[in-house]
Amino acid sequence: MSEKNPSRTTNAAAKDLPLRNDIRRLGDLLGETLKRLGGEKLFDIEEQVRDLCKKLRRDHAPETERELKELLHGLSLDDVIGLIRAFSVYFQLVNIAEQHHRIRRKRFYELHTPDKPQGGSIADTFRQISEAGDGELRSRIEHVVQRLEIVPVMTAHPTEAARRSLLEKHRHIADLLAAFDDDNLPPRRREELQAELAAEVESIWQTDEVRHTQPTVLDEVNNVLYYFDAALFDSVPALLEELERRLKDSFDVELPDGEAPLRFGSWVGGDRDGNPFVTPDVTWETLRLQQRLILRKYITVVAELSRRSSESVRFAPPSDELKASIERDAQEMKKTAEEVFKRNPQEPYRQKLSFIYRRLENTEKRNQDLASALRIETPNQLISIRPALPIIAALTKSDTMTDSVYRSGAELWEDLRIVRDSMRAGKAALAARAVDRLMRQVATFDLHLATLDLRQHSDRHRAALTEITSGLKLAKDYEQMNEQERVAWLTEELATPRPLVATDAQYSEETTETLNVFRVARRALEEISPDAIRTYIVSMTREASDLLAVLVLAKQAGLIDCGLRIADCGLSNPDSLQKPNLSQNESAIRNPQSAIAVAPLFETIDDLRRAPEVMQRLFDNPVYRCRLEAQGNLQEVMIGYSDSSKDGGILTSSWELSKAQGRLWQVARAYSVELRLFHGRGGTVGRGGGPSHEAILAQPSGTVAARIKITEQGEVISSKYSLPEIAMRSLELTTAAVIAASISQAGSQAEKQEPQLENWQSVMEQISADAFATYCRFVRETDGFFDYFTQATPVEELQHMHIGSRPAKRKQGSKSLEDLRAIPWVFGWTQSRHLLPGWLAVGTSLENFIAEAPRKNLALLRDMYEHWRFFHSTVSNIEMTLAKADFQIARQYAERLPEPELGARIFKMLEGEYERTCSVILQITGEKRLLDNSPVLQRSIEVRNPYVDPMSYLQVELLARKRLCETDEAQCEYAPGERDKLLYAILLTINGVAAGMRNTG
Repeated sequence: MSEKNPSRTTNAAAKDLPLRNDIRRLGDLLGETLKRLGGEKLFDIEEQVRDLCKKLRRDHAPETERELKELLHGLSLDDVIGLIRAFSVYFQLVNIAEQHHRIRRKRFYELHTPDKPQGGSIADTFRQISEAGDGELRSRIEHVVQRLEIVPVMTAHPTEAARRSLLEKHRHIADLLAAFDDDNLPPRRREELQAELAAEVESIWQTDEVRHTQPTVLDEVNNVLYYFDAALFDSVPALLEELERRLKDSFDVELPDGEAPLRFGSWVGGDRDGNPFVTPDVTWETLRLQQRLILRKYITVVAELSRRSSESVRFAPPSDELKASIERDAQEMKKTAEEVFKRNPQEPYRQKLSFIYRRLENTEKRNQDLASALRIETPNQLISIRPALPIIAALTKSDTMTDSVYRSGAELWEDLRIVRDSMRAGKAALAARAVDRLMRQVATFDLHLATLDLRQHSDRHRAALTEITSGLKLAKDYEQMNEQERVAWLTEELATPRPLVATDAQYSEETTETLNVFRVARRALEEISPDAIRTYIVSMTREASDLLAVLVLAKQAGLIDCGLRIADCGLSNPDSLQKPNLSQNESAIRNPQSAIAVAPLFETIDDLRRAPEVMQRLFDNPVYRCRLEAQGNLQEVMIGYSDSSKDGGILTSSWELSKAQGRLWQVARAYSVELRLFHGRGGTVGRGGGPSHEAILAQPSGTVAARIKITEQGEVISSKYSLPEIAMRSLELTTAAVIAASISQAGSQAEKQEPQLENWQSVMEQISADAFATYCRFVRETDGFFDYFTQATPVEELQHMHIGSRPAKRKQGSKSLEDLRAIPWVFGWTQSRHLLPGWLAVGTSLENFIAEAPRKNLALLRDMYEHWRFFHSTVSNIEMTLAKADFQIARQYAERLPEPELGARIFKMLEGEYERTCSVILQITGEKRLLDNSPVLQRSIEVRNPYVDPMSYLQVELLARKRLCETDEAQCEYAPGERDKLLYAILLTINGVAAGMRNTG
């Protein structure tokens, strides 16, 4: 049903009527499928369980709960599996319907309320900026637009529980629902659509939700490429066209031609921190696959443009520039020229596009030849590089190439520009728009699709340098040096032409692999694209030497120009470093593309606190400043949300991340350095997630500065980028927020703070310190807490989900929280409905603060919530997590622990803290119930809960059966051959709860 009548939006029920119709249609089809393929018995059990769970939500009567548990306990394993799948598939269908409804609402705003655009859109953001603007608004907008840089980075962190096979079916169902929105559908076509929809629902029912093999890294690469292929390639020009139109209409500002305010990054195939399967050859193949996809997309579009561009010289004469370009192409590609001139003698646009097409084909063939280019035959073999061809020269070669391939996206963009400008000059402006659209895609995706970040743990670099230096005649090897000695030695090595690594050197497999990563980067920059790799991220950065070590290793592959001395930087006094000034003849090392940059990742609470000090030491280092100048004086710094939250709790993590950003910018400004902050956010609140639009607006003053880089992972990628219009809306929300945050901060100095803000920050410092102590008391000092986590959640079963190539623990077999990754930590608590990472320690710390002066301090917190974006965003995210948590369900897990006393003791502590947190959050927000200020989300959770509950009760029952088999063989009711089916059923519940909660890790 479409929404052509504006009166349908008079209330929430009317707005959601099309959504309810979609859910009813899909639900009816699922019911029919269930009866036909699962049998009447299964359908009756499903209906009985659903009714009991609904009754429990209305009135949690003990007798109703007892009846539900007895029913589930008596089911056979086959019935349990059927029941789980029924609810799980239902949630898959509901999620599809909700995604499509988001598209429907977006279209409705565009069609029927042009004067009141959708919240968070570029149009709405520009309207608000204009209303609050002043005489300098246009110049500030222009300044922000010229600097604008938005970089979503796709990661392979394993939080997407759905298989790609199912995601493709989901997309087809969304397309069918969109077709149903046409009110003028003939009855016959409506019947056909209904039959197609029924077939897809049936196919989903017959598709196994559980992966039975561990995905490889290249599987993960292909999964990410799916989103670029299916949605992002087409969403980008739509977003940029909307941005350009709104800028022109609202502020008379133009988007710079050829600039790419939006581009994409990826960690998939480059993130080797803790993942032994991300090898140098995997990284090489990743880069090749990425390029292959984007070249094929370009080839398809250029072919279509050529087919449509039939303008004749008689009616649309080409520009002199286009004619000269065609002549050059004809000289370089004589065979192609014969074919083109014979086929299209009077059609210059087709001629030029045919040459472009052939160059793209040649580039794709060259890409295929790169498949075996590395030739790694033994684990100890160093990848070959060509010392005779310095990388600086390779990257700054003139574009007079004669091998008829594209070496960079800039070359392709320039060819297209000549076509577009000639069309415009020849009054073929409408035809030029299609070329301009492709130009936007080329400016964004270049020849590499997404820039691949490399990431490795600082310990690996330290180990490599220790092995390398052990063979040198040094007073101490690298491991034996203290920090001051390491910095001095590394600095000297960076300023010395002599390499440390001989061409025939032999090292251990680990050190060889570490060195080969840089050699792959060297080859990629030369042979794939100058922008294929830009940044090397150092996990667990704790000292300045952690970054200098990477530069020394990069130097061994020719990524760092040898012999770059302090004098070359114009720094006569190394102790006086403010603004290094390279002379004009050093233009080669000024080129930001001349080598990869190195970026620290500060992850733990302690690391975040020390981050400004570490960066100051680096900025004080003369050789590092030279390298920074070679990168355009732009320093990227990554801050980790997931590990800091696991380390110190959500409240302390949020505050320390905010403080670190402000202090990092203060240090950077003192040294005239530009910062690009890279936000390593997860999907859930417990890993720094939550609505990205609000999160960006809540960043500390002066820290966005028109630039943001942010991770996208797991189920977040699926929810934001699986459909083109959803992808466009997601990118629009981020773009609008970055512009709004930058405009509000333009011209302001972050270090200047109002007394009121200083007071709020002081309060936050006090609350955070209390929260940190409370969190540590719960998680690290409570006896048996980690055992409770492993027993009261399905975290141990997650390893069988096969949702990622990276191991769940840094050290296999470890029982330590520190060695557990943040993803399973959040995933486990989410499954058991505790959602503890999103609220633990908040209630106690806020209550303690209020208790010091009840009326005064509560009023102060309410004021902070009302007027401070940071505090409002933090409280809102915590409130959302509290609303999704359910301690009636969490109790079921605690009561079935193998150690009942442990379960009762820990659960009582957590329940008390949960209730305290709910109470104090309601006091601050002034609501009667959680999410009263967000009725749509509140309603969504309430509607979903009765359908998630059955899967939670089933999960508890199945976990109890499995653990009984593990602890008491005599009591186990399953023969060894049946236990695989029991595990399979548990994995189905994990998938189902993830679909129902719309959150995993």
